[in-house]
Amino acid sequence: MILKLIIFCSLLFSNFAADASNSTEKVLHCQKGFKLYDRVPTDRNRNTSHWCMKVVEHSDVYDRPTARSVCMDYDAVITNVENQKELDDVNALIRDNNKRVAVDGVFNPKCRSFDNWKMRKFGGLCDKRKELFILEDDHTDPTFIFGKWAGEPPTASDKYKEKGDDVDIYTIAECLSLHNLAAINTTGNLKDFLCGEEPDKQVGEVPFFGVLCGCEPE
Repeated sequence: MILKLIIFCSLLFSNFAADASNSTEKVLHCQKGFKLYDRVPTDRNRNTSHWCMKVVEHSDVYDRPTARSVCMDYDAVITNVENQKELDDVNALIRDNNKRVAVDGVFNPKCRSFDNWKMRKFGGLCDKRKELFILEDDHTDPTFIFGKWAGEPPTASDKYKEKGDDVDIYTIAECLSLHNLAAINTTGNLKDFLCGEEPDKQVGEVPFFGVLCGCEPE
């Protein structure tokens, strides 16, 4: 009788402990309008396993300070995609709107010299799959998206001289977007653009409809 009582109490305690553990397990969720994504933690994404994202509609996000402020209104940061699922979801919106989305990524200051720029194809620091562009926020590992380029970045640059100065000055496409797939007719749609310059529709430049914002789940 005593043995049966001990076994019964032991089972009861085990069930109670399991129920308590399940009830205290945290359920992650995103703020309204944001979608929760699973990520593989790496050294390059600050070991992020979950990330919330949303394309916030705004047409002036070709200006990087504007894009940042749009995300800040949601207590979020401008972000980029990390895997095929995330890219597919953003591309579905791009196809629906027939426009492009501003994403995280700025031209690396270490690659500004002409020699580094020319050497980017030879696997050094300024290779397009490495650190030609860098992310401002560290919750995204850029390995995946830096393999989805449309063309050879930087794709736009202007050379000019200031009045009275003989030094050549280069204006480089320093920001990144996920472009309209139909417009560029390619499988990769990560494309750079000149920060702060409104797309010129007269020469076929595709306008923006939003910026990709990200934040940690609650």
